[in-house]
Amino acid sequence: MFRLFLRSVVTLIGSALIGSLVVFLLLRLLSGDVATIILGKGATPEALAALRDELGLNRSWPQQYFDWLFGLVRGDLGKSYAAQYDIFHEIWSRLGLTFSLSVGTLLLSAIVALAAGIYSALHARDWRGGLIDVIAQLGLAIPTFWAALLLIGLVSVRLGWLPAGGYVPWSEDPVGAIRSLILPILALSIPMISLLARYVRSSMLEVTNEDYIRTAMAKGYTRPRAVVLHGTRNASIQLLTVATLQFGTLIAGTVVIENIFALPGLGKMLIEAVGNREAVVVQSLVFVVMLMILVLNFIMDISYGLLDPRIRHSSAGGAHG
Repeated sequence: MFRLFLRSVVTLIGSALIGSLVVFLLLRLLSGDVATIILGKGATPEALAALRDELGLNRSWPQQYFDWLFGLVRGDLGKSYAAQYDIFHEIWSRLGLTFSLSVGTLLLSAIVALAAGIYSALHARDWRGGLIDVIAQLGLAIPTFWAALLLIGLVSVRLGWLPAGGYVPWSEDPVGAIRSLILPILALSIPMISLLARYVRSSMLEVTNEDYIRTAMAKGYTRPRAVVLHGTRNASIQLLTVATLQFGTLIAGTVVIENIFALPGLGKMLIEAVGNREAVVVQSLVFVVMLMILVLNFIMDISYGLLDPRIRHSSAGGAHG
């Protein structure tokens, strides 16, 4: 397990360094002069020169890259040109909200999808399994923004149970924070649950024909109990894989949801930065989102080892070989 952990840490650090270099170079190679992006083509040469000097764009690219990289470590990414906020502080203050939204959606989706997928597989030959399939198909067809509007109309406007927008920080009122996140998480979870439930159902249908399920039933287990006790672990691995791969799509969904519910997260900050052509802010935000995805993949690798002993042993064997 230690070798798997060590290999995953090295992969995480290497991927983060390569990713930071790609983000830095792409902005300059494809977009050209960062000062021109911010001020526009109509800016005077004097204004462009002053901005380059202010943002340190007169230095060589290697020097700019390492200054930006070490600035991430030190917590110093400079100031926004248009809004004049401290970039690192602004990202840090919004990260908790986006993290709560994303992780809350993943957890809720995984739990509901696992239960729905198992139930659908156990009743694959009757109307109950068919009903779950129909609901899953509908869930996949509903766009996230439309689900958000429907939830606001029903739960907030008609029933008055939850706020239609805004955010209460966890430090001020934990109950208020949960209430402000319920509808956004539900809107993001609908397509995610539908997708994951179909994967779980497919995985569980394969498991029900395995020898060890028949062996468990021969020992006196009922079919549902044998499938749940011995098949859930195998289904969990596939569920974990698909959920992690969907994290990038989930982050893209949070950009829309944060704007609909007026949540001050990274997605809303990204939209504002793109609108203001804040190239330096966008560069740092893209890297932070990339880091979130890499960290989640790191957690997925470790979870594989915990769920499946064969992966732990193959990692140890590969290291010896």
